[in-house]
Parts: sequence; C-alpha cells; structure tokens
Amino acid sequence: MAGFEERRKSPRVAVGGQCVFRADQRVRVRLVDVSAGGALLQTEGRLPVGGVGKLRLSLGGTPFETMVEVKREEPAPDARGRVVGVFIVKMQPREQDTLEDFLRRAGS
Repeated sequence: MAGFEERRKSPRVAVGGQCVFRADQRVRVRLVDVSAGGALLQTEGRLPVGGVGKLRLSLGGTPFETMVEVKREEPAPDARGRVVGVFIVKMQPREQDTLEDFLRRAGS
C-alpha cells in the first residue's frame, strides 16, 4: 500500500469481511488483512491515530475480540474511505489461540 512502510514482524493474511471497531462510538470497518501483531482496516470515516478501541470480528467462523491501537490512517488507494493500521495491545489467551490457529491454517 503506497505510503505505508512495512513494519510487521509476521506475515499478513488477507481476509476481507465486515467487523466492528468500538472506541467512543461504534464504527463498521472492513478487515483487509490480519497478522499476529495487528490488522489493516478500511472504513468510510476517520479513526484518530493513537485511539484505542475494541475490534470484534470472526476469524474462520470463530468469534474474535481484541483491544487495538490506531497506529496510522490515510486515504484508501481506491479513493473509497480510509485505510487504518491497528496494533494489538491486549488479547486474552483464548483470542491468542484463535488468531494463531487462523494464521496457521491460512498459511498452509
């Protein structure tokens, strides 16, 4: 993605699909891809860099919820909304297992 310097330490897995980001308000976002440390989202509205919120989605049919921090935000390359890079800041062990299982299955 133009303008985004790659800083991920683990591979991305393209997923797509709808999810919800909730900080001060609930915002519907599209999950573009996910890795062990974060995700790339696309949204119609803006999410403030530094904002922390809860991200809820389904990974391979399994509910997944984690706390994330918005690290970067810019116009989407297709001029449809914004792309937002988020970093996972807090995750329960069950969610960690769900994410690791999803990434392992997607990588095989």
